[in-house]
Amino acid sequence: MIETPRKPNVNDQVRVEAEIDGKVVGFRAVVINSLPDALWLGLVKPDSLLGRIQPGDPIVLTFPRSDGGLVAGSVFVSHLGSTQARLFSVEMPSDVRLAQRRGNLRFDSGCPIEYTIVSQSDSGGAGLTGAGLTCNIGTGGLQFAMRAPIREVPIVGDALELVVALGREAVVAEGDALRVDDATDIGPDGRVRPPTDPPRPPRTVIAVQFTSISDYAQDVIVRHIFALQRSRR
Repeated sequence: MIETPRKPNVNDQVRVEAEIDGKVVGFRAVVINSLPDALWLGLVKPDSLLGRIQPGDPIVLTFPRSDGGLVAGSVFVSHLGSTQARLFSVEMPSDVRLAQRRGNLRFDSGCPIEYTIVSQSDSGGAGLTGAGLTCNIGTGGLQFAMRAPIREVPIVGDALELVVALGREAVVAEGDALRVDDATDIGPDGRVRPPTDPPRPPRTVIAVQFTSISDYAQDVIVRHIFALQRSRR
């Protein structure tokens, strides 16, 4: 059960996103019951597409709040009622995050990424290219790591053209570098590790916020997130 004052409550409105036949579909719903391990939801309007969601299918829930929105991954449990078009239950999400918008939700994922610097910034590096692996990705941005010293990578404010390989598909987007951190001596737990002799290979982590991305590319990212949820269950 979620131990947070911002947990979902009865009568909360919620947007439910699921993947049906390879397409991301959204539903407007209301919380009608809150149990320790499940939420019961009802669609604002009956929709026959709901009957095509199967137990165990991953979903994403977004609950509007005055200070932003609560966003969480969950799993479809079962339909409630004979019509399968309005009432259903989902697992009580265990990781609810406060986000100003849907795009802030990100999931850990290591995917090949290539970039090209497309702006003339203080780095003077327009046209330079590089490659790495994503650390996490969402519809609003991503974080990726490179095996390169921090002096040889994009700097904060650079505009980048990105190509990310997500399974058999590739996502193309543009974004601004928001943070650039030297992660050479940072361990998987986020803590600083003592220096070694010889020194560790350089590693730099870059956080990017998308400034231009198509609806189709965002759908590809959401489908990728759903696939990650399935594989981790």
